[in-house]
Amino acid sequence: MGKNGRNGKYRHRGKAASVTGAPASAPQSLSAVRADRAVDALTPAFVRWFEEVSPGSAVAALECLEPIKAVLGRYMDTTAAADVTSLEPFGLSVAVSDEILAALDGDGDGDVADAASGEADAFESTTYVVHSVGAFVEFLVETGRWSGSEDQLAAVMDFLDTIAEDDGGGGLVAVPDIPDEEALAAFSQLPLIQRVTALLEWIGEGKPVTATGALRLRDIEAAAACVGVVVRGGTKRSVSPLPGTGGPADEVPTVRSMYEVPLLALLWNVLEAAELLEIKSAKVVPSAEAGVFRTGGDSGLLGELVFIVDLFLETAVLGWDPAQPWERLVSSVQASILLAAASADPPETARIMAAPALAPPAERAMADLLTGVAMTRLEELAELGLLTIDAQIRVPAALIRCIANVFDDDWVLADLGLGEVPDDDAGREPLQQRQAVPGKAAPAISAVREAPRAAGAPILQLKVMLNNSKPPVWRRVLVPAGMPLPQLHQVIQALFGWFDCHLHEFRAGGFRGPAYAPVNLDGDSDFYGDASLDESKVTVGELLPAAGSTMSYTYDFGDNWVLAIKAEKILPDDGGGQLPRCTAGRGAAPAEDSGGTWGWANVVEAVNDPSHEEHQEYREWLGMLPGETLDPKAFDLDEANEDLADLF
Repeated sequence: MGKNGRNGKYRHRGKAASVTGAPASAPQSLSAVRADRAVDALTPAFVRWFEEVSPGSAVAALECLEPIKAVLGRYMDTTAAADVTSLEPFGLSVAVSDEILAALDGDGDGDVADAASGEADAFESTTYVVHSVGAFVEFLVETGRWSGSEDQLAAVMDFLDTIAEDDGGGGLVAVPDIPDEEALAAFSQLPLIQRVTALLEWIGEGKPVTATGALRLRDIEAAAACVGVVVRGGTKRSVSPLPGTGGPADEVPTVRSMYEVPLLALLWNVLEAAELLEIKSAKVVPSAEAGVFRTGGDSGLLGELVFIVDLFLETAVLGWDPAQPWERLVSSVQASILLAAASADPPETARIMAAPALAPPAERAMADLLTGVAMTRLEELAELGLLTIDAQIRVPAALIRCIANVFDDDWVLADLGLGEVPDDDAGREPLQQRQAVPGKAAPAISAVREAPRAAGAPILQLKVMLNNSKPPVWRRVLVPAGMPLPQLHQVIQALFGWFDCHLHEFRAGGFRGPAYAPVNLDGDSDFYGDASLDESKVTVGELLPAAGSTMSYTYDFGDNWVLAIKAEKILPDDGGGQLPRCTAGRGAAPAEDSGGTWGWANVVEAVNDPSHEEHQEYREWLGMLPGETLDPKAFDLDEANEDLADLF
């Protein structure tokens, strides 16, 4: 939550000492000498603090002090400061920026960016500078040595957070900087957004739905027209296919369900996932947030439009069926073309269409089929304004951010077979192999107790994502396949910082699938409504038997936190390491009883905006200190694993 807590964000992220060269140093001025002496006096305490998380990491701690001394020397030169425990934000930002520029230009003593080291080494060194300074500030705070004000600290941490996010480059997509006004105009004119808006306007104050939440037959024609498709609803499906798939162009096909109109079903699911629609027992109604699309008046409209496009791309391209391997291949082709189309050198359409001819003879027919299906789906995206297809395939500049949001992710690319699988600990070694040795950064996860498990039992890699969270809130966690559901419930509670004060249920097989919940001694489920199965009798592996299997977890049926759980991988037991273990995550989990995803968004806005009428009330409710801010994107991997370790 706060920026001045024990969040460990910068700790132990240093570059390897084996990287050629060292971070650029400030000239040896009187200020540099004073900075060296001041840091030297703190060195024993810093090393002890560093080793609290990573025993035996003294070497890494001492290496981390070198860029700290260089930056503080520049800082003292700029500000004429007398000590290094009260850092003035502007002066520190100048010092860090100067040290980074020195590293990039290669004008420091270490000559980081010389020809031998190359640009990659220069980038690693600049990253090391930021993380080292961040670790030093954390050290001052956590050991009670910070002598500046809370406002100073908040500003310093905000600067370091910002530059740390910016230094994570290396992605496949370079997102252009487009003014919000220009971007808003581009998104508003998209056929996709116009069809979404038309569908919401047609729903109006509400439309009747069946017991399964689908539109009634008599309303399908009008709903489909909103998304640009001509059909009619009827009890008998016509022989003629949907428009654009063959058959007489003037013949209107008859469908028996809205789900036989792919675009309508897709947009319906996207709107529901974005919580712009609320499906009741016999009626669908727009949510309060749907007013943004219906009126077009809200300062947050651009963010909502970007979110809708992100959801659509994720659903349309990445929503492949794990039981159909060929769909994964089609998704891979689509994603790779979209990534290329978002680059400065977009692909030529003719070369893509000719690619199957270059495949081995035995694979040529399949390659031709997959390319044809992928191109057909890309043409459907083009009809919605998400790309242009002529001599080249291009993504409009304003939409490149959406391509980056959805596809420029190591795990997404690995799932599609377009990249290597990231290490389980977000680039870190397995816990039992971590040691502080020369040339290796110290670990970020504490050496914590291991949860007991049967030897040789498989391990499930789960992704647990909070539905409709903006920014996205998710956790990736490793658990034994034999873990009973009550323990998985505890794991989720720990990962999201909740207190198990409300009812919960697991559900497999979709909305109509069986529910699993706690059962009391009398054999009754601890849940209202239809009887649930006893969750204590079921293991995670039984409900998620294969990679790609999914189920849901609902907690607090008032706030209705719904989490999607997906088994990403089934791994062999590595014979050690903490289990359960969180390996990655994103976003701050909402506070319990904060009113669902929309209520939490209001809390975040209120506590960070002094002019908000509920500013003080929510800050007191969350127990926030003066100067403390709430970052909805924050996530602390170390803290998550400490909480998991406490369970066992």
